[in-house]
Amino acid sequence: MFGPGRLSHLDCQQPRVLSAEERALLFTYCRDHPVGNCIACAGDFKLSELALDVLGFLRYLCPRCRRDLTDSVRAHLYGCAMLPMEVRRRAQVARETARSLVKQSSQRGGAADVLMREAESALAALREAMRQTPILRRVSAIEHQGWQITPHSYEVDGARWCPKALMRNVARESLHTQVALARMFDTKQDADAYAVEMAKRLIDNHGQALA
Repeated sequence: MFGPGRLSHLDCQQPRVLSAEERALLFTYCRDHPVGNCIACAGDFKLSELALDVLGFLRYLCPRCRRDLTDSVRAHLYGCAMLPMEVRRRAQVARETARSLVKQSSQRGGAADVLMREAESALAALREAMRQTPILRRVSAIEHQGWQITPHSYEVDGARWCPKALMRNVARESLHTQVALARMFDTKQDADAYAVEMAKRLIDNHGQALA
Protein backbone atom coordinates (compact mmCIF):
# COMPACT_ATOMS: atom_id res chain seq x y z
CA MET A 1 0.00 0.00 0.00
CA PHE A 2 1.04 3.63 -0.47
CA GLY A 3 1.04 5.84 2.60
CA PRO A 4 1.26 9.61 3.18
CA GLY A 5 5.02 9.74 3.50
CA ARG A 6 6.31 6.44 2.20
CA LEU A 7 5.16 2.90 1.61
CA SER A 8 3.04 1.47 4.37
CA HIS A 9 1.57 -1.99 4.76
CA LEU A 10 -1.99 -2.87 5.74
CA ASP A 11 -2.58 -6.51 4.91
CA CYS A 12 -0.93 -8.89 2.47
CA GLN A 13 -4.33 -10.53 2.04
CA GLN A 14 -5.78 -7.26 0.70
CA PRO A 15 -3.44 -6.30 -2.17
CA ARG A 16 -6.36 -5.23 -4.39
CA VAL A 17 -7.41 -2.13 -2.48
CA LEU A 18 -6.72 1.19 -4.17
CA SER A 19 -3.80 3.25 -2.93
CA ALA A 20 -4.19 6.80 -1.65
CA GLU A 21 -2.77 8.04 -4.95
CA GLU A 22 -5.17 5.94 -7.01
CA ARG A 23 -8.11 7.24 -4.97
CA ALA A 24 -6.88 10.81 -5.48
CA LEU A 25 -6.69 10.25 -9.24
CA LEU A 26 -10.20 8.80 -9.27
CA PHE A 27 -11.60 11.80 -7.45
CA THR A 28 -9.73 14.27 -9.64
CA TYR A 29 -10.37 12.79 -13.06
CA CYS A 30 -13.25 10.32 -12.80
CA ARG A 31 -15.84 11.64 -10.38
CA ASP A 32 -18.22 12.85 -13.10
CA HIS A 33 -18.64 9.61 -15.05
CA PRO A 34 -19.27 5.89 -14.32
CA VAL A 35 -16.26 4.07 -12.86
CA GLY A 36 -17.65 0.76 -11.59
CA ASN A 37 -19.51 -1.94 -13.45
CA CYS A 38 -21.51 -4.64 -11.66
CA ILE A 39 -22.12 -7.65 -13.88
CA ALA A 40 -24.67 -9.12 -11.48
CA CYS A 41 -26.83 -5.97 -11.49
CA ALA A 42 -25.97 -4.92 -15.06
CA GLY A 43 -25.28 -1.44 -13.71
CA ASP A 44 -22.66 1.25 -14.18
CA PHE A 45 -22.06 3.55 -11.24
CA LYS A 46 -20.33 6.86 -10.63
CA LEU A 47 -17.85 7.22 -7.79
CA SER A 48 -20.41 9.03 -5.64
CA GLU A 49 -22.91 6.20 -6.13
CA LEU A 50 -20.63 3.38 -5.00
CA ALA A 51 -20.80 2.07 -1.45
CA LEU A 52 -17.50 2.18 0.45
CA ASP A 53 -16.43 -0.48 2.94
CA VAL A 54 -14.64 1.94 5.26
CA LEU A 55 -14.60 -0.55 8.14
CA GLY A 56 -12.67 -3.03 6.03
CA PHE A 57 -10.02 -1.97 3.54
CA LEU A 58 -11.65 0.78 1.49
CA ARG A 59 -13.25 -1.56 -1.01
CA TYR A 60 -15.70 -0.09 -3.52
CA LEU A 61 -19.03 -1.96 -3.43
CA CYS A 62 -22.07 -2.14 -5.69
CA PRO A 63 -24.79 0.01 -4.09
CA ARG A 64 -27.41 -2.60 -4.98
CA CYS A 65 -25.95 -6.02 -4.23
CA ARG A 66 -22.80 -5.03 -2.28
CA ARG A 67 -20.56 -6.95 -4.67
CA ASP A 68 -16.91 -5.86 -4.51
CA LEU A 69 -16.26 -3.65 -7.57
CA THR A 70 -12.71 -2.62 -6.65
CA ASP A 71 -11.17 -4.45 -9.62
CA SER A 72 -13.68 -2.82 -11.98
CA VAL A 73 -12.92 0.63 -10.56
CA ARG A 74 -9.17 0.13 -10.94
CA ALA A 75 -9.60 -1.16 -14.51
CA HIS A 76 -11.57 1.97 -15.34
CA LEU A 77 -8.95 4.25 -13.78
CA TYR A 78 -6.08 2.87 -15.84
CA GLY A 79 -8.11 2.89 -19.03
CA CYS A 80 -9.80 6.26 -18.54
CA ALA A 81 -9.19 8.81 -21.28
CA MET A 82 -9.27 11.59 -18.68
CA LEU A 83 -6.07 10.38 -17.02
CA PRO A 84 -2.93 12.06 -18.43
CA MET A 85 -0.59 9.62 -20.15
CA GLU A 86 2.45 10.34 -17.98
CA VAL A 87 0.45 10.06 -14.77
CA ARG A 88 -1.08 6.79 -15.98
CA ARG A 89 2.37 5.38 -16.82
CA ARG A 90 3.83 6.35 -13.44
CA ALA A 91 0.79 4.98 -11.61
CA GLN A 92 1.08 1.65 -13.42
CA VAL A 93 4.78 1.39 -12.54
CA ALA A 94 4.08 2.21 -8.91
CA ARG A 95 1.27 -0.35 -8.79
CA GLU A 96 3.33 -3.16 -10.33
CA THR A 97 6.33 -2.40 -8.12
CA ALA A 98 4.15 -2.44 -5.00
CA ARG A 99 2.60 -5.76 -6.09
CA SER A 100 6.07 -7.26 -6.53
CA LEU A 101 6.97 -6.06 -3.05
CA VAL A 102 3.88 -7.75 -1.56
CA LYS A 103 4.62 -10.99 -3.41
CA GLN A 104 8.20 -11.00 -2.13
CA SER A 105 7.32 -9.80 1.38
CA SER A 106 8.71 -13.01 2.91
CA GLN A 107 12.21 -12.23 1.64
CA ARG A 108 14.85 -11.00 4.03
CA GLY A 109 17.99 -8.96 3.64
CA GLY A 110 19.25 -7.30 0.48
CA ALA A 111 16.54 -8.44 -1.93
CA ALA A 112 13.75 -7.04 0.23
CA ASP A 113 15.65 -3.77 0.67
CA VAL A 114 16.09 -3.40 -3.08
CA LEU A 115 12.38 -3.99 -3.69
CA MET A 116 11.47 -1.46 -1.02
CA ARG A 117 13.73 1.20 -2.54
CA GLU A 118 12.32 0.54 -6.01
CA ALA A 119 8.75 0.81 -4.73
CA GLU A 120 9.44 4.05 -2.88
CA SER A 121 11.20 5.48 -5.93
CA ALA A 122 8.24 4.58 -8.16
CA LEU A 123 5.85 6.16 -5.68
CA ALA A 124 7.91 9.36 -5.52
CA ALA A 125 7.93 9.55 -9.34
CA LEU A 126 4.14 9.15 -9.42
CA ARG A 127 3.60 11.90 -6.87
CA GLU A 128 5.93 14.20 -8.76
CA ALA A 129 4.03 13.52 -12.01
CA MET A 130 0.78 14.31 -10.23
CA ARG A 131 2.21 17.58 -8.93
CA GLN A 132 3.66 18.57 -12.29
CA THR A 133 0.52 17.81 -14.31
CA PRO A 134 -1.30 21.12 -14.80
CA ILE A 135 -4.65 19.47 -15.57
CA LEU A 136 -4.89 18.31 -11.95
CA ARG A 137 -6.60 21.65 -11.58
CA ARG A 138 -10.26 21.25 -12.37
CA VAL A 139 -11.09 22.49 -15.88
CA SER A 140 -14.59 23.75 -16.65
CA ALA A 141 -16.39 21.75 -19.29
CA ILE A 142 -17.95 23.50 -22.29
CA GLU A 143 -21.51 22.51 -23.21
CA HIS A 144 -22.24 21.89 -26.90
CA GLN A 145 -25.32 20.11 -28.30
CA GLY A 146 -25.72 17.75 -25.36
CA TRP A 147 -21.99 17.13 -25.02
CA GLN A 148 -19.47 18.35 -22.46
CA ILE A 149 -16.10 19.29 -23.96
CA THR A 150 -13.11 19.53 -21.63
CA PRO A 151 -9.78 20.71 -23.09
CA HIS A 152 -6.79 18.70 -21.87
CA SER A 153 -3.91 19.67 -24.16
CA TYR A 154 -0.52 18.32 -23.14
CA GLU A 155 3.09 19.41 -23.48
CA VAL A 156 5.39 17.60 -25.91
CA ASP A 157 9.15 17.52 -25.33
CA GLY A 158 8.86 20.42 -22.91
CA ALA A 159 8.40 22.87 -25.75
CA ARG A 160 5.08 22.83 -27.58
CA TRP A 161 1.50 21.81 -26.81
CA CYS A 162 -0.60 19.18 -28.57
CA PRO A 163 -4.38 19.84 -28.69
CA LYS A 164 -6.51 17.29 -26.86
CA ALA A 165 -10.17 17.38 -25.91
CA LEU A 166 -12.33 14.97 -23.93
CA MET A 167 -15.94 14.74 -25.05
CA ARG A 168 -18.69 13.31 -22.87
CA ASN A 169 -22.24 12.73 -24.02
CA VAL A 170 -24.35 13.80 -21.04
CA ALA A 171 -27.38 11.61 -21.82
CA ARG A 172 -25.58 8.41 -22.74
CA GLU A 173 -22.46 8.80 -20.58
CA SER A 174 -20.23 7.94 -23.55
CA LEU A 175 -16.69 9.32 -23.52
CA HIS A 176 -14.42 10.10 -26.47
CA THR A 177 -10.95 11.57 -26.83
CA GLN A 178 -9.88 13.75 -29.74
CA VAL A 179 -6.19 14.49 -30.30
CA ALA A 180 -4.65 16.54 -33.14
CA LEU A 181 -1.15 15.08 -33.40
CA ALA A 182 -0.38 17.08 -36.54
CA ARG A 183 -0.91 20.46 -34.87
CA MET A 184 1.31 21.99 -32.20
CA PHE A 185 1.02 25.32 -30.40
CA ASP A 186 3.35 27.48 -28.34
CA THR A 187 0.94 27.83 -25.42
CA LYS A 188 -1.54 25.57 -23.66
CA GLN A 189 -4.25 28.22 -24.05
CA ASP A 190 -3.94 28.19 -27.84
CA ALA A 191 -3.87 24.40 -27.96
CA ASP A 192 -6.95 24.16 -25.73
CA ALA A 193 -8.84 26.66 -27.86
CA TYR A 194 -8.06 24.67 -30.99
CA ALA A 195 -9.01 21.41 -29.25
CA VAL A 196 -12.43 22.80 -28.27
CA GLU A 197 -13.16 23.98 -31.80
CA MET A 198 -11.99 20.64 -33.18
CA ALA A 199 -14.34 18.81 -30.82
CA LYS A 200 -17.27 21.06 -31.74
CA ARG A 201 -16.75 20.35 -35.44
CA LEU A 202 -16.61 16.64 -34.75
CA ILE A 203 -19.86 16.79 -32.77
CA ASP A 204 -21.56 18.90 -35.45
CA ASN A 205 -20.57 16.48 -38.21
CA HIS A 206 -20.62 13.10 -36.45
CA GLY A 207 -22.34 13.61 -33.10
CA GLN A 208 -25.04 10.96 -33.60
CA ALA A 209 -22.52 8.32 -34.63
CA LEU A 210 -20.29 9.10 -31.65
CA ALA A 211 -23.13 8.87 -29.14
